[in-house]
Amino acid sequence: MKDSHKCFETVFIASEVVLVILYIFCTEYTDGVHPGATTTRTELATAKDKVISYYPLYQDVHVMIFVGFGFLMVFLKTHSWTSVGYNFMIAAYALQLTILSVGFWHQALKSAEE
Repeated sequence: MKDSHKCFETVFIASEVVLVILYIFCTEYTDGVHPGATTTRTELATAKDKVISYYPLYQDVHVMIFVGFGFLMVFLKTHSWTSVGYNFMIAAYALQLTILSVGFWHQALKSAEE
């Protein structure tokens, strides 16, 4: 039983190292990422409107993922807090992987159109 846990830990940590390396080499931040980095009033108003409209959706989905699935969909009675810990770990890993995957496919499809 202990060997399977060590194997999982090793594979998970190695995959996190790979994700960090991919983030270092495959992502970049532009000036328009932060709403405060805009220069004109119209750009600032547009950026604030986007944050105001998208943040509630972001917040609701993340509460559902981390709290809803963590406490409603796991087996607290049999696995105790280990199941909640694994839920948080898998959800965080999925979010990291999704950011890279969406960026990759966006660039791949964008270059295929040109």
